[in-house]
Amino acid sequence: MKGDKLIIFDFDGVIVDSWEHSYKRNTRDWPDLKPHDHKKFFMGNIYEALAMLPASTISSEETEKWLNEEYYPTKQKLPIFEGIQNVVRKLADKNTLIVNTSATSFSTKEYLTNAGLIDFFDTIYGLEISKDKIQKFNQILKDFNVKPEDCIFITDTVGDVLEAEHCSIKSLVVTYGYQSREYFESIKTEIIGFADKPLEILNFIDHSRV
Repeated sequence: MKGDKLIIFDFDGVIVDSWEHSYKRNTRDWPDLKPHDHKKFFMGNIYEALAMLPASTISSEETEKWLNEEYYPTKQKLPIFEGIQNVVRKLADKNTLIVNTSATSFSTKEYLTNAGLIDFFDTIYGLEISKDKIQKFNQILKDFNVKPEDCIFITDTVGDVLEAEHCSIKSLVVTYGYQSREYFESIKTEIIGFADKPLEILNFIDHSRV
């Protein structure tokens, strides 16, 4: 591992501004889904939450075609959060950066490539590896031969924080993504701090002891 820490980034809601895109993707299957209910899905594992919903009436073949022809290409055009490029570049100077995301590795890699950020990340642990971020955290610890206290996870959802905490990895929460600060009231003790803007991430990383 290069540098002082292994910094693990979530992708959606931390690097790319994608909540509305995600919400519209789910309303394709469940048209009556409300925004606040969609955000509550991220209080835990998003795939477990979606599995509790009634089966979609849209066939898997039609969904796959739509994802490849519309959803993924459109996602590549979504805005990156202002300032996150500087955060990534700064942190990469002294740390190893990787991504643990519920999105696919290939779409995440394509987005980071287009944004000029792919070279700052060592590896992407995406959906192809597992829908369970706990499994991916454990794989990360094994692959990089690091202890949980050598890691920081940057995320925007309660579910991610809980999965990281399960592996004894502490989280830094950004509040500009999928879930705002009030969602985290019950788990403040598991969080290093809150960054309301991307550049505020640097304040916590520079001064945190993990």
